[in-house]
Amino acid sequence: MRERKIINDFLDDSNLRNFIIVNLKESLTSIGFSKNLIDALTGGLSDLDVSKFQNDFSGELENVYRIGFFQKIVPAYFEQFIIPEISKGKILDVGCGTGILVKKLSEAGFRYLAGIDINEYPEWESFGAPNVRFEVVSESQFPKFLTEYQPDSVTLTWALHHMEYDEQERYLKMIFEKMKEESRIVILEDSYSEELRPENGEKIWRAFMKWPEGDRKKIMSVYDWVANRVLARREHVPIPFGYRTMEEWTKFFAKIGYRLTSKKFIGFPDQRDINQPQSLLIFQK
Repeated sequence: MRERKIINDFLDDSNLRNFIIVNLKESLTSIGFSKNLIDALTGGLSDLDVSKFQNDFSGELENVYRIGFFQKIVPAYFEQFIIPEISKGKILDVGCGTGILVKKLSEAGFRYLAGIDINEYPEWESFGAPNVRFEVVSESQFPKFLTEYQPDSVTLTWALHHMEYDEQERYLKMIFEKMKEESRIVILEDSYSEELRPENGEKIWRAFMKWPEGDRKKIMSVYDWVANRVLARREHVPIPFGYRTMEEWTKFFAKIGYRLTSKKFIGFPDQRDINQPQSLLIFQK
């Protein structure tokens, strides 16, 4: 697989690999993974037999990661950082994944909710409610869906870096063209700021920012591969490593026509699966 070769090329740099391993040990311990699992993962990261690893630790990956992290830790994170920024009305979560944000919004009293993704997730059935809809929507179907649904707010949480750079532009242009005036788009991304200090995890941030820009993106790419391909066992989620800094995102959205209303460099919160920098950006049409 092409992405595996890219990851292994990054890991050929021993200094980079050691930094990644140290941080993975810290973050994976923080969410409850056992020393045996962490040692098996980090002890041979460059030549990891992913299938064997997943078979050996299937129970722990299910209980600690799919349930413990994504259904307990992530919702608390959304409640703290994301849900307070979302306006009432019809909400559309683009790239919703398991649908956990939609589920939490429903529990918080939001009445009209839709989550869409290019892949279907088994959690959709259990997360469903009378006021919730989950659908597989391809890029070609997306404009029609937007026209019919007419959301008041759009969220993209950890979705944009799973798109190629030109794909990011196509999706954001389609959303902008179909959005109502003054409607809001809330973006949570694996992204860091070149100008702002983080609100969380300053020690991790200082160590991360010592690396040159190109190496920072390599570090983030390895983390993303570990999280999606190894731990989450998501074979079909695209991981093209489409990262931008907060400042690059701001310029990119402005070029399309969006108006920035709020930004927050969340930084590196506690209890994360990977020590990935987190940024929140809110735009209006």
